[in-house]
Amino acid sequence: HAEELSAHLSQCKVRLRITSNSSQQTMPGRLTILDQNGSLFTTGNQSDATTAVRPGVVYTSTGDVVVSLPEGRYTITAGRGVEWGIKTQVVNLKADRFETYSFPIFKEVDTAGYISCDTHVHTFTHSRHGDATLDERLVTIAGEGIQLPIATDHNLHINYEARANELGLRQHFTPVVGNEVTTKVGHFNAFPVAPHSPLPDHTLSDWSKIVESIKKSTGAQIIILNHARDVHSGITPFGPARHNSLTGQSVLNGPFVANAMELINSGATQTDVMQLYRDWFGFLNRGIHVTGIGCSDSHDVARHFIGQGRTYIRGDSSDPAAINVTNAVTSLLAGRANVSYGLFTTMTVNQIFEVGDLATGSENYTAHIKVQGPSWVEAKTVTLFVNGYEYETFAITDSKKPGVKWMGSIPLGNLPHDCFIVAIAQGDGVRSLHWPTAKPYQPDSPHFTPYTLGSTGAIQIDIDGDGTFQAASHYAAKLTKSSTAIDNLISQLNGYDRAVAIHAANILHQSGTNLSSDDVQLPLKKANAQVRHGFSLFQRSLIR
Repeated sequence: HAEELSAHLSQCKVRLRITSNSSQQTMPGRLTILDQNGSLFTTGNQSDATTAVRPGVVYTSTGDVVVSLPEGRYTITAGRGVEWGIKTQVVNLKADRFETYSFPIFKEVDTAGYISCDTHVHTFTHSRHGDATLDERLVTIAGEGIQLPIATDHNLHINYEARANELGLRQHFTPVVGNEVTTKVGHFNAFPVAPHSPLPDHTLSDWSKIVESIKKSTGAQIIILNHARDVHSGITPFGPARHNSLTGQSVLNGPFVANAMELINSGATQTDVMQLYRDWFGFLNRGIHVTGIGCSDSHDVARHFIGQGRTYIRGDSSDPAAINVTNAVTSLLAGRANVSYGLFTTMTVNQIFEVGDLATGSENYTAHIKVQGPSWVEAKTVTLFVNGYEYETFAITDSKKPGVKWMGSIPLGNLPHDCFIVAIAQGDGVRSLHWPTAKPYQPDSPHFTPYTLGSTGAIQIDIDGDGTFQAASHYAAKLTKSSTAIDNLISQLNGYDRAVAIHAANILHQSGTNLSSDDVQLPLKKANAQVRHGFSLFQRSLIR
């Protein structure tokens, strides 16, 4: 039967070439093959040194591949990740004809000055789940245009360097040794790992000790808390019993000692796309520097594939084979990174300051935002958040336009004090089988709207002009220290935003003040909406 199937699938041979429309040179990419019913169709090919093959999917590291198929009519789409357009052709194959089809595609998204990085990458070879062998993984990295892949197999240090050279793929990316330190109380991606360094102790159950073990044994500078809203080993790291999202305050985890967290994990998407962002905003308002990360958590060739979620790090990407890892790590630590899940959003302040910067030296600040994406991703809205709360939202009407889908400037007038800003663009999910967005990994509702997203890192803004940044919690601490009477404190909070009010409520609560008492509630009735809302949100956050 196997021989009969192989013969059937190999009735026809067709040569498929993925080329850059600008140079006509072949390049790595992904071919998606559908039958007349629109279903992924199994080819007669097997993975080899230059291809990674699954039903209806052929990754090619050379951009030139001969595919075996039965006679018939097929729809074939070529692409190369989120930065590129796609080319689709309908082909009619006959056993007595050998034809060649070229698939020229355009680079539609300008990512100059940014390095495409996937911080969460697995292989079946080493992690022992999923289906991507090491060789297949290297082919898919090239095929999706990831320039800085981080090897993060579970509790192992894996180096792609030697095998990438042997396969002739090293020209396409700069591999980094990492480790997903998988513990019972959370998973932590750590990199770059020193070659031949000892493994961290993954049996520890205290976050501070885990991170200490990672740093001591590996020298890793980046430590990312992975998928903090997922349940693993019976624990949800940022579940309400363990963590107060609103204030960025751990209840059971201990101090947050990682320096980055996943915001988008395309292999473990959330029902509520904004939940992990709210968790991140909580840290930033608390004054804890945390870099937001996008990644794929890919274990597979074609199911949850590499690079669908990714991080764009500010840095020189002109030669993918020679990425300066030290500079990229320094940039990531500073928060100079944007998250992409189908869209690419960038922002500057006064056209000078970029993500990861502190904007200073002006009485008037303006945010300049650009949303990009390929023609096959539809953007719908872009929102500017100030201290984690919506400041202004714009509809994107030219949603199918390739490249720049929206660009605009937003004056930041009347900001009462130092703050951080983040821009997030959202769009529809992708249903096309060449790049399908996933349903939630662990859904918390039967209702789900598929989405794409592109978000910036944070830009801090020095409103008070002292040359430093004060987080919401810092303002709240000063106010509560200087105001011994609660009614005076609440009166002063009228000059601050909701985030400061939340942290003032937290400080009062921590000191033993009953927030439901008349001493608090009566002055609150005279306060503005921001203060009242802040106190109400905090009180609700205490209900677990």
